[in-house]
Amino acid sequence: MIVKHILKGLVSACAIAALTPAINAEETGEVIAPEAPSPYIRDGDVMVTSVTLDDLRLIVDEIGASYSLSGTNNTGAPFVFATTASGVPFAIYTVCSLHGEDCKGVEFLAVVPSKYDWLEIASIDRMYPAISVYQADPQTVHVSRYVILDHGVKWANLRENAGVFDLLSTRVAERVSRPLALTPRVDTPEFVMPTPDIWPDNIAPVDAQ
Repeated sequence: MIVKHILKGLVSACAIAALTPAINAEETGEVIAPEAPSPYIRDGDVMVTSVTLDDLRLIVDEIGASYSLSGTNNTGAPFVFATTASGVPFAIYTVCSLHGEDCKGVEFLAVVPSKYDWLEIASIDRMYPAISVYQADPQTVHVSRYVILDHGVKWANLRENAGVFDLLSTRVAERVSRPLALTPRVDTPEFVMPTPDIWPDNIAPVDAQ
């Protein structure tokens, strides 16, 4: 749980830096405009201990998402912006050693508009242990899934992680976009009127007197 909250803080800072449209080239490094998908492929049984920009592009293609742009940040770490088939905008970020080499951390991050308060969002977060759902600001919810490649995972497993993120970020987006009146707060217990058999002997409902 502690690690989850630490990651939420890191992801929030990363999202503010990388998803803001006003970012300039000096802050982000190189940005690549949309282009045709790469013929680059990976076998599902290949063990992956580090990812490249081509890998991120391939993940986007394999989950059926629409590629928007990609590039590297000021440390050389690659990233990709895309939109899921259901219309949820997301990014794939990496955590790498110096100069963007040996990228062993992969982070999937979706940004969803919502007017729900932090209590509703916290209750939704508890419903989906495979992802982190948190309020970035009063109008925005972030959905995150983090994969660590230190000991290596099969490409099929990494692709499955992306698929899980795709599915759950869509569910969260659908839920937090509902009108507030249609989704009661989970943390508020429902009031139940006592039945006559549990009233004290000296108290009775008015209409029973």
